[in-house]
Amino acid sequence: MITVRVGNSELPLEDVLENPGRHSRLLERAKTTQGFAECGCTAGRPRPKLVIRRHREIFLLARWPEQAQLHGESCPFQRRNTGKGGAGTELDPFRFRNGALDIRLDASLRISSRTPAKPVQSNPEGESKKPQRRTAGLLAFLEFAWEQAGLNLWPGTGGRGWSACWSQLSAELADCRINSQPADKTLHILERWEPARKAEILAELDAWLARLTPSATGSRRGLLIAEVASHEPSQFGAKFALRQTQLRCFMSSALYERLQRSYGPALAGAGQPNLRCVAVFLVEKPVDRNYLTIVDGAAMLTNAQFLPCDSTYEVAMADHLVTLRRAFRKPLRHLGNAPVHPDFVLTDTAAEVIVEVLGLTGNPEYDARTASKREHYRSAGMSVVEWEAPTQALDSVQLPPAAKRSGAAHEG
Repeated sequence: MITVRVGNSELPLEDVLENPGRHSRLLERAKTTQGFAECGCTAGRPRPKLVIRRHREIFLLARWPEQAQLHGESCPFQRRNTGKGGAGTELDPFRFRNGALDIRLDASLRISSRTPAKPVQSNPEGESKKPQRRTAGLLAFLEFAWEQAGLNLWPGTGGRGWSACWSQLSAELADCRINSQPADKTLHILERWEPARKAEILAELDAWLARLTPSATGSRRGLLIAEVASHEPSQFGAKFALRQTQLRCFMSSALYERLQRSYGPALAGAGQPNLRCVAVFLVEKPVDRNYLTIVDGAAMLTNAQFLPCDSTYEVAMADHLVTLRRAFRKPLRHLGNAPVHPDFVLTDTAAEVIVEVLGLTGNPEYDARTASKREHYRSAGMSVVEWEAPTQALDSVQLPPAAKRSGAAHEG
């Protein structure tokens, strides 16, 4: 169990992330007197610091600048590549500028009601053209956000609900800019419904919705991250129900069909007992209506602990590793520049071990990719465990034993 020191108190990190309101007074006092909290994810001293960030009436924990690399491998605040510079960084869709996250998405966040301007003419042949910054799609954004918040990591113990996802995402994205706009004006992450905080939760949602109200000059669009409870065809397209809110969301039939083709396995997880469907939607608010129109979106399948998975076979493996109390991470594909993308990586072994879930053996294209992966791992000297999901019992997969956990500090 990873703990966090807040003032003179040693608390389970899981509980502080899952129930931030419960610890508000203690966090506020520590922010005023000490100025930070301390993470107990490693046995080293001094402990890595954590920012205590105010979010309306409660307080959230966030990574301390320049200390992400000091956290343990399975700590949600650990990041080896945060803020790295290097060639091409300024052209990346996800970049850090002056210590703040700057995101460029392939999405229009403002629609003008005025006559569109004439298209810009291309440069004459032979003239140099300044390289344009790349943009990211909505799935890449969702995966990047999940990784930045440490939600693709599992420490080997504890649990995780939507409230922890909300608090970690909110803390990580609070100060970022999306398409040059402050995130707090553009992005809304649905918070877990708590009757004791009803007024605050509804006020925050209402303030975000008010920014989307169309005006004479145009309208703003917003980004909404939420867990999908259900979805079904409706009279004019499709209707989505989201957990933690009664806010209604609708989309056209054409968009619903496209999302079903692109994110069918993820959408199929909505409402299932051991699966979760997390989505990011680009939305508009119609005039004088109390619902949202979804104009684009992306969905991600996860297990019950909100660990991202690419298939139900991967969900089974993730659940298996959680049950065995193994520490691991799920590499995500948002940047797309890694030579391979392992399904899972065990982080509680002396050297990291790759876990591959083989679910489509016999498909020529899939087998070719698997062979390429195997050659890459062999050349790099990496240890690999494979599970032939359709034919092999999961309990028969031989995993290497976990090393003694000397990295986490449990004492005060």
